[in-house]
Amino acid sequence: MIRSEFNPKEEPYAVADLTYDELVEMITDVSDPDTDDEVCSYYAGIIECTLPGANLSDLIYWPNEWFNDEAKIDIDLSPTEIANYILAWTERKLEGSEEVTLPAIPASKRSGPPPVI
Repeated sequence: MIRSEFNPKEEPYAVADLTYDELVEMITDVSDPDTDDEVCSYYAGIIECTLPGANLSDLIYWPNEWFNDEAKIDIDLSPTEIANYILAWTERKLEGSEEVTLPAIPASKRSGPPPVI
């Protein structure tokens, strides 16, 4: 469950104690076309502030760009998979997350820390 103190009317901020379940739930909401735009922007902002360089919107909407692999243009990632990929990319671990191996991503594409390979 997403904590009640999160308020889309306020500026997003980094959440030091973000839980894996909250991350997955926020990604679920951001990925849902029926979620209010203000809520989507707020949750995406919290994720980007908390996990700098995650490039969440690229992974959700343009996974081929995120992976730098045109073969992944039609990939359909679950919110759990997205959470695990951005955690691996930003070199973070949250209790309950699964460790994943990222494909090699060229240094020119990286906007955050190097992937864990």
